[in-house]
Amino acid sequence: MTENIRFEDLPDDVLEDLGIIAREIEEETTSKVKRKVKLPSSRDLAEIVAEAALQARGVDPSEFPEIVLKLLEERGFYTKYVSEKRIWRVYESLVRRKVIPDTLGVVMW
Repeated sequence: MTENIRFEDLPDDVLEDLGIIAREIEEETTSKVKRKVKLPSSRDLAEIVAEAALQARGVDPSEFPEIVLKLLEERGFYTKYVSEKRIWRVYESLVRRKVIPDTLGVVMW
């Protein structure tokens, strides 16, 4: 026969062990997918590209996308879906709208 056990009657060390076990079970069964990633918006990308362009004076243009991705990661953004093509499109757009100067010398007029 099983008898009803009250938590008040259990020793403190047993209660602590039960708490640890409960947390471990919760961690194992909690979905890892629930973590949200922070994706950069177009505005975020434009700000980072403008900042990187001002820092990238004299840098080889092939290194520019890496600089932008590094700055995005430093700010906590998930960069898997940020392509080099998107970075260059934003850079060209900012230069053509005269928001930033063409420090890399890659935009043809």
